[in-house]
Amino acid sequence: MIEKNIIDALYKKINELTGKSEEEMETIRLDEPPSLDLGDYSTNIAFRLARVLKKSPMIIAEEMADSLKSENIEGIKDIKAVNGYINFFLDYNSYSKKGVKKILDEKNNFGKGEEKNKKIILEHTSANPNGPLHIGHSRNAIVGDSLKRVLEFAGYKVETQYYVNDMGRQEAIVVFGLDKFELDKNKKPDHAIGEVYVETNKLLNENPELEENILDLMKKYEESSEKNEENEITKKFEYAVNYALKGFKETLKNLNIKHDKFIWESSYVKNGMVREVIKNLMETGKVEKDEVYRLDLSDFGIEKKLVLARLNGTSLYSTRDIAYHIDKMKNCDIGINILGADHKLTAEMVNASLKLLGYNTPEIVFYEFISLPEGSMSTRRGRFISIDELFEEAKTRAIEEVKKRGVATDEDEINEIAHKIATGAVRYNIVRISPEKPMVFRWDEALDFEKVGCPVIQYAHARCCRILENGMNNDNNDNGNIDINELFDYELNDNEKILIKTLLKFPKVVEKSADVRKPQIVANYVLDVAQAFNRFYGNCPILKEENHNIVHSRLKLVECTKTVIENGLNILGIECPGKM
Repeated sequence: MIEKNIIDALYKKINELTGKSEEEMETIRLDEPPSLDLGDYSTNIAFRLARVLKKSPMIIAEEMADSLKSENIEGIKDIKAVNGYINFFLDYNSYSKKGVKKILDEKNNFGKGEEKNKKIILEHTSANPNGPLHIGHSRNAIVGDSLKRVLEFAGYKVETQYYVNDMGRQEAIVVFGLDKFELDKNKKPDHAIGEVYVETNKLLNENPELEENILDLMKKYEESSEKNEENEITKKFEYAVNYALKGFKETLKNLNIKHDKFIWESSYVKNGMVREVIKNLMETGKVEKDEVYRLDLSDFGIEKKLVLARLNGTSLYSTRDIAYHIDKMKNCDIGINILGADHKLTAEMVNASLKLLGYNTPEIVFYEFISLPEGSMSTRRGRFISIDELFEEAKTRAIEEVKKRGVATDEDEINEIAHKIATGAVRYNIVRISPEKPMVFRWDEALDFEKVGCPVIQYAHARCCRILENGMNNDNNDNGNIDINELFDYELNDNEKILIKTLLKFPKVVEKSADVRKPQIVANYVLDVAQAFNRFYGNCPILKEENHNIVHSRLKLVECTKTVIENGLNILGIECPGKM
């Protein structure tokens, strides 16, 4: 509101100086000066007005600052001209009272956006059910789930979907392998399926003639799906896929990830949509026939042709993907896909096909590869680090830290705290990096209790809990239901100012994160909150302070910090242990 008050006052003043209406003016942007000595907000508008008013920016800034002071902008204590910039200083006594009251009144709703009345379908993870989810899949799942939570908090209705690839070659290999190799029922389902997949690939490499069996399985499964009939082949595919998905769901649950719907690829063959898509694309006159049917997308700047179907009548993944997207875009206002950077061309081809047929296209959030310092991975060769292994390693390390720090003695409590720290370590370390940047997962960063890891944030929250608990039992605390308006009646120091200002940025951070589809904005903000709180804690005595007004004011700031960290981490799918 204060930013709006400043901008409205500036537009009014520019109108007086130039005669231009707000619609005719350039957008006014407020920046934050590098230090509080220079103010809380700054604008370079005087430089932009210099040519129009034929005066130096310094003179314009001086005149405007003097004139704006008489406007008595709500929330602003002082206005100064500094080297051509106009700088605004907050009235922190009033700002703190109102800000703290807002956070404490709204609690877990603080930062929530107004209902948008728009439905988003967000597809993420969608890994082939041919082996365990590995660390590469974790980036898709964590970015996707975090974005879902950000969008929901911002006011959108969001449905998450997992597109199950049950008709491709990989799944046919698993089905073929289940007749050749015994499934180890003592192992987690997706890991057992992965072992069968690896062994079957070895068998196919040694006996290339068996490839005909794979192609035959794919053809028979599609034919059965098209006829909507249940037989031995369809039962084998469904069993193999569901068995792997059971393991996937368990893995994702450890990371606090749950999909609303699992949409099977074969469902679009069963309901006739794939045939309809092929027919409609054929009618565009853009399809060529040689050894397969190819769609020409050169009108969309795509040189490579999209293979629609084989001459034997079987469809391809791309055709079924188009059918899925038509169905998806019919049922939402906005579609969003989380995809690996290696899928860029495929995604462009699918979107071009949708445009050709007159449908809306989904937004795509691309992510680059994630790896461990040990190197690259391959599901086919059985060389990868599963998310399960990653999580168990995180939990083992977290248990060591919890015991070393003497946080708890009860084994169940140690286990519960370590579980939350491990989930936070994995999720936060992945989501804090922009998806478009390749990243290496490093343990020293993920479980860093001092600088950049999620434990820094969780520890700040635990410290808030401890201070508030001690505050309730402190002789210097006759807090009760003290009126907020009676607080902050003193000169706040810079650490208090920075903390309250950081806390009150949360709604704007959520809005921006949702608008640009970047959950890392929330992730980095919550770390800023923890670091601002740690500086406040280190420089502002709370329970040892003798002035009761300062004690109560700072306790309310601690309570607000606790609320904002909880809300921020909840958006990222991370829980607060409360003790660390």
